[in-house]
Amino acid sequence: MSNLTFNILTFKHPDKSLTFYFSDIEQEGLIRIYHTLVPKEVVAHFGEQEHFYLSFKSKFEGSLSITKDSKPTYTITTDDEGNEKSVKSENTAFSTSILKRYYNYLIHDHFTNKGALVKPNFIQDTEIWLPNTKESTQEYNFYEKFSLKVQIGTLTSNPELLLSYEGKSKVFKKSIAVLMADVSPESFSWVIYDNSLYKYDELPDEGKRNLEQVYPLWNFDLRTALQLPTPAPDRTNKYKKFNQRIEGFYKKYLNTKEFKSIIPLDKRGFLPVKGMMIGSVSNKSNLLAFGNKKLHKVPMQGMKTHGPLEISPYNSIHFFFILHEEDEEIGIKLHDYFRGTARGFGGLYNFSKTSYYPQKELAIKFKSKNNPLPEIEEALNQNPFDESIQYIAIYISPHAKNTIDKEQREIYYRVKETLLKRKITSQVIDANKVDSSSYHYSLPNIAIAILAKLDGKPWRLDTAMRNELVVGVGAFKNVDTDIQYIGSAFSFTNNGNFNRFECFQKNQTEELAGSILRAIKEYAALNNAVERLVIHFYKNMSQKELKPIEDGLRELELDIPVFILSINKTESQDIVAFDDDWQELMPLSGTFINLGRGKFLLFNNTRYHGEIHKSHEGYPFPIKLGIYCTDRERTKDPKVVKELIDQVYQFSRMYWKSVSQQNLPVTIKYPEMVAEIFPHFEGEEIPEFGKSNLWFL
Repeated sequence: MSNLTFNILTFKHPDKSLTFYFSDIEQEGLIRIYHTLVPKEVVAHFGEQEHFYLSFKSKFEGSLSITKDSKPTYTITTDDEGNEKSVKSENTAFSTSILKRYYNYLIHDHFTNKGALVKPNFIQDTEIWLPNTKESTQEYNFYEKFSLKVQIGTLTSNPELLLSYEGKSKVFKKSIAVLMADVSPESFSWVIYDNSLYKYDELPDEGKRNLEQVYPLWNFDLRTALQLPTPAPDRTNKYKKFNQRIEGFYKKYLNTKEFKSIIPLDKRGFLPVKGMMIGSVSNKSNLLAFGNKKLHKVPMQGMKTHGPLEISPYNSIHFFFILHEEDEEIGIKLHDYFRGTARGFGGLYNFSKTSYYPQKELAIKFKSKNNPLPEIEEALNQNPFDESIQYIAIYISPHAKNTIDKEQREIYYRVKETLLKRKITSQVIDANKVDSSSYHYSLPNIAIAILAKLDGKPWRLDTAMRNELVVGVGAFKNVDTDIQYIGSAFSFTNNGNFNRFECFQKNQTEELAGSILRAIKEYAALNNAVERLVIHFYKNMSQKELKPIEDGLRELELDIPVFILSINKTESQDIVAFDDDWQELMPLSGTFINLGRGKFLLFNNTRYHGEIHKSHEGYPFPIKLGIYCTDRERTKDPKVVKELIDQVYQFSRMYWKSVSQQNLPVTIKYPEMVAEIFPHFEGEEIPEFGKSNLWFL
């Protein structure tokens, strides 16, 4: 059993009782609080209203002072045989919501008084920014960010302090007064003025009069406006960096007499994970089926040794290139890679059993780099495409997919769309990368994506089939419109084969429910019995989102359980755990921790027992799972719960865009990728061919 430790510190309530002050009138300096969270005495005194107002400091005119215990007391009732029947909380303590805000308030006040840079909102947590002078440059000042979040009785019976490292932020050394000549006001988000953090549109009047002393934080809008390069992603070990930062912060700022006088932390430090909370997915969950149904746990090795599980079903596959006239040499180099005559890659056929048959007469060379679509569409209209042949276009883009130029970025999506309308899938290649001496390392990823787009199957899960429908729902917020889109992916089996994709705006809950119900109806028509519906959702599913699905199942007269698994990344401000028995600190792949109340941490990586982990495969943080069922009794069965966790783990191994392991299951990742592209399509509509093809890989 691994020796794991949370990023959590526990503490005792510093006072046995607390006195707070309430009002029914909003006043400066008071905290607004919802009526269900205040003591009953407040409602009895002031009468019913939606919000009340609270001060932790001192009595003020018209306020009602209330004293309560800091720790609630409970009444436990038992049946005739002495078994616990119910636990009722007495009205002797403030709500946990008020207590969390109180402790957050104390922490926020403590660091503000010490002159630290603190984010203004302390309701959910306290975020502290510490200057990192070692990394400052001529253009930017850097800050290390830490968050302290109070939670009560989550993992222990005590209050807990969740300490997270939030990474770095960089702040322009040029003031807004200097930058505003080149940047619109809408591009500014957070700013620093007088050693305090503000939203730009919430700057005090004094700051607005002294913009030469207001410094903006780097953000993507400023990057675009100022034509700045995008920082390269950090691929170093997150666990070590995170752990080193929080250990240092704890020793310097929290494990002190001054801080402990307000938050009396347990002297034992960070909270160890109890052995009874730790589990592991089944050993078979790592196994994937490749050619001739041979098994392997590593996609790259499985492909090299056994080849793909299923080759493309099309008898005739024709490749053709779309490229700028200046990139002809790039096209020739790719052609050599694909046929296996270039050094470093044995060719599409040798690696993925994909027949490579290029059609030179279909090749499209365009002249305009910034507006190639009219030329491409004209050439496509003139090309003699045969409906009995499956075509795939290799689009060599003169612009990177994530270029800062919005118009250039849009070309990528429009080329994809115009091809899909003609039932042509495509593979986009960045022309600027092909000449790299290490480019051949990318070709296995390109090869499996091409195979998947041609309806082949590089591999699948080695799992027993069962009658269930698995639906994945992921989301992506379009930064240009600030609208969130949700994508959905449907699998008629639990082995990871998807057969349909849809996309909607976030508020289209009825449309999402309708598409899920249609899929169930289709499945039920072909199968004698549907055992269950499993939905992997990118967040906690609301009753508003679930109700139309439940209503629809009743109309279909299908009395089946609906399991909903919320699946979240734990990138920041959340709970993680470290393996103290391994120098790199990342727990073994497949390890999960039961956090209670249907919540789990799942470590999904490539560190396997008895094998050497390769650093280039990364150190992904765990994902956080929540498990709910419309028949709540079913989630009390440990076997069912473990089976559902295993399934999430397995679906992360079905990512066909790369031979490298992903930590997010494709049930969430694929819909997220569709939702990212969907709003760029004309009329926000996926062409019919694109609803059943993996064109987005």
